[in-house]
Amino acid sequence: MEKSDEEATAKSTQGRQFGFPFQPYDIQVKFMTALYSVLQDGKIGIFESPTGTGKSLSLICGAVTWLNEYNRNIESRIEMSLEEPQSSAIEQDKDELSWITEYDQQKADRERMQKIQDMRQKLLNRESHLKTIKKNISKFKRKASSLLAEQRKSIGHEEEANSCCTEEDDDEDLLISDCHTDDEEEIGRRNSTSDEEDKLAEEDPEITKIYYCSRTHSQLAQFIGEVKKCSFADSIRLVVLGSRQNLCINPSVMKLKSITKINDKCLELQKRKTEKVTKKIKETTNKKRKTSKSSGCPYLSVTGRNELRDYILADIHDIEEVVQFGSALKSCPYYGARAAVSQADIVVTPYNILLNKSTRDACGIKLDGNIVIVDEAHNLIETIGNINSIELSYKQLAEAMYLLKSYRDRYMKRLSARNLVFIKQLIYLLKCLVGIFTNYSKKTLTDKETSIHRINDFLLSLNVDNLNLFKILNYCRRTSISKKLNGFMDRYKSKIQVSTRPIINDGNENDVMYDGYMAAFQHVENFLELLTNPNQDGRVLICHETLQSNSTVKYLLLNPATYFAEIVNKCRAVVITGGTMQPVDDFRRRLFLACGMESSKIKEFSCGHVISPDRILPFSLSKGPSGLELDFSFQSRELTTMIDELGRILLNFVNVIPGGIVCFFASYDYEANVYTRLEKLGILDKIRNKKKVYREPRKSSQVEQVLSDYARCIQLSDKKLGSRSLSGAILFSVVGGKMSEGINFSDDLGRCVIMVGLPYPNSKSPELIEKMEYLDSLSKASIPDSSKLLGQMYYENICLKAVNQSIGRAIRHINDYAAIILLDYRYKRSGVRSGLASWINQHLTEHDRFGTAFAAVRKFFSGMQSSC
Repeated sequence: MEKSDEEATAKSTQGRQFGFPFQPYDIQVKFMTALYSVLQDGKIGIFESPTGTGKSLSLICGAVTWLNEYNRNIESRIEMSLEEPQSSAIEQDKDELSWITEYDQQKADRERMQKIQDMRQKLLNRESHLKTIKKNISKFKRKASSLLAEQRKSIGHEEEANSCCTEEDDDEDLLISDCHTDDEEEIGRRNSTSDEEDKLAEEDPEITKIYYCSRTHSQLAQFIGEVKKCSFADSIRLVVLGSRQNLCINPSVMKLKSITKINDKCLELQKRKTEKVTKKIKETTNKKRKTSKSSGCPYLSVTGRNELRDYILADIHDIEEVVQFGSALKSCPYYGARAAVSQADIVVTPYNILLNKSTRDACGIKLDGNIVIVDEAHNLIETIGNINSIELSYKQLAEAMYLLKSYRDRYMKRLSARNLVFIKQLIYLLKCLVGIFTNYSKKTLTDKETSIHRINDFLLSLNVDNLNLFKILNYCRRTSISKKLNGFMDRYKSKIQVSTRPIINDGNENDVMYDGYMAAFQHVENFLELLTNPNQDGRVLICHETLQSNSTVKYLLLNPATYFAEIVNKCRAVVITGGTMQPVDDFRRRLFLACGMESSKIKEFSCGHVISPDRILPFSLSKGPSGLELDFSFQSRELTTMIDELGRILLNFVNVIPGGIVCFFASYDYEANVYTRLEKLGILDKIRNKKKVYREPRKSSQVEQVLSDYARCIQLSDKKLGSRSLSGAILFSVVGGKMSEGINFSDDLGRCVIMVGLPYPNSKSPELIEKMEYLDSLSKASIPDSSKLLGQMYYENICLKAVNQSIGRAIRHINDYAAIILLDYRYKRSGVRSGLASWINQHLTEHDRFGTAFAAVRKFFSGMQSSC
């Protein structure tokens, strides 16, 4: 039955016009057809398409084509869904009196018709509204330009006005509100929502959406640029979401450096804006308190937000354009974009918004029946793990405890008894967490010590089993105590600085220290929330350092499926895609199968590269020029004989490879050791006679300058630089570093990528050991007959994913060409080869002698240069 469904879907996609902006390649048509099939059948898709194959356009055209066809038939689907339960109801009632059955039937028919008419009217209203704003887009843009020009003239006065907000002398804004009951909180939540927002929510029809997410805003901007190229760009509504840090236009908030400060300030201004509602609620509960005299955010008007929402929906805009128009209208882009989500066809968002449930809910993202596409998903599992793991230092715990004590002491007489009870419990919790390190410091440590605990064992060791963490966390959320503490610290930091110096013992008296600890209590709150996870899904790692202030406690997530299950189970279809998704077994087992998805529901698609096979030269090399076997394992790579052999290999290749060479090492330390040794031997001086040598910096702020210098050197390689004639440059980079992902080494920037060894992670890492043991425990139940446990597979996959990402920096378009050189005898192993990207593996050759490899390289580049 399932096979016939797939065949029917495949048949229906034959000859379909996907709206591609130009004649697509065969692999692009196959990609779009497979994607359409996954969305139509409601499956899980794992798609791999190398960079340069038009992956983004294929995603857009395939998904939007399906979406338009699906939403076109929305009325018929509503009728079918309403008819199904009715037929079963009739059968149940056939034994009753005929007039009752007839009456029930007529009533059900009336209700069904009313629902269909309501939905039809909502759809008509939506289309009418969108046509109107589309028609007025030019008017919107003219208004934006004039308003923006006026704003630039008065920007100085506005900043001055925003900076003159009055502070409450009585610290009223820093006091924790009385903890409400559930009923009171619900009343507040209902009243704090404007009638306008409720009206909009009711009028918006529930149409199927596509949620597209990627890692960075630059990648999202690139995706939006590709959407604009498509023929259907005028007929779809696209909304881009971002953080307050990217979208806020309030000068008094923008000047804050910390993302925590920005979020807290925004929420504080919103609270001021709704004070009248809050006051009314308090009067109904017979509780009176003074109100702040400060005004709320001037950019939060409902009228301005709706006007900005219409502008966003009228055309396709990137995040900079939304900010620009929001500035012109003096309307908040952050909330304007959120207001547009319900009427959008495509919602574009960074990873952290979609993958974090609280942020997802706050942005109005509804998963039910919708499509999620995760691009650049090669690190999706690691991203979920990082978002839902947290590490606390001794300093942060001590600072959070001292802040809470200082807060309690200052406002002791102004806080209710209920608040004081919860604050006392929080202080006790923090004291127990700090005690992990203070009690241990009595021992003499000669080296770093790490211990690992299950969640329940860790809580028992803290002696906090008498506390209800769920109630404490509920209290923290309701009262926003972390925001109050941040405000308290910001206002009284000069006094806190003197008091905390004995605890922190840093001797650093500048504002940087406070930026680091502003979110201290929020981190503690997040840590406590993670401790409420199921016992088997995570571990607590306690790391004792010789210097106590550097000691840490960390929650380590072991089961990422816990946080991805809601997305998989609620969405109609989920597609994860990337340029290099191999090995895909991690995604199948750790994300989708672990979420309860059937294996038959998971579809894999991988396509080759668009380039001709004769434009790529991938090979592995087992021996160097002197015949030494290349073994860059952790045990052998530091040997001087191995590094010397590597130097001779590089020296030979720079003589025949034009343009740029990117050479990847396993770590910064190993790269430094190789550089130092080759410098000492004089090999680097000989290399510099042909190519200038650059090194990847450890500091992110220096990366752009190094890349710029590297590119400029290659561009000028045919000219005389001083007294020497250079043929390009060589860049020493690090696997997993700043240049192994997201950097484009196209054309002459990356004529060759050299991978030195296999970058396996540190096998003695406590975190890695714990993850492997956890996965091994799952292996016994899931694949009992397998010769290789999941832990070992995970260990190897970490390495191979890193290799695939690094070598994917080259070959960026159809006319590009490059050599991919893998230095290590272990690349001959079938298990390693099978984990390489398919477009590399299918053309990979093996060389056991350096002479044959060198001849192949020389012939390849000689042929490429003569044909170009």
